[in-house]
Amino acid sequence: MKGLKWIGLVIVLIAIGVGLMTAMDMGEKSPLFVSGEVVLPEGMRGDATGVETLFIIVYDEASQMPMPFGAQKEKMPKDLTQPIPFLVTKEALRVMNPDAPPPRTMRVKVRIDKDGVAGPDQPGDLTGEVTGVAFGTRDQLIEIKKKAE
Repeated sequence: MKGLKWIGLVIVLIAIGVGLMTAMDMGEKSPLFVSGEVVLPEGMRGDATGVETLFIIVYDEASQMPMPFGAQKEKMPKDLTQPIPFLVTKEALRVMNPDAPPPRTMRVKVRIDKDGVAGPDQPGDLTGEVTGVAFGTRDQLIEIKKKAE
């Protein structure tokens, strides 16, 4: 009878271990870079009306390179009166150098992009950014503050 109890305990411990390893493996495949909301001030909503593209651009603050670590393209919502949620993950982010490790500290820039094409800001694009963002940060607020001329 004691042997069956030990076997049962071992089976339970193995199941817990497999569950933990699976959970950790899933986390490794889908790490969160940053998530939060983009706030569009009322005075800039007219400039964003009809624009369909939002870019979230991630820069590694430890890198001396001017190029971003990666960028993610999202569809703009129709309702601009509410904050725009964003979620940057390993799968969704287009990384410039796939061999580079994820940044520990990031500068995150958002761009409401008039032409929908990646690259430098173009006239009419609306941007906002935050610095010093730790990898894995949730609930980051980024306010649109500039209109490219």
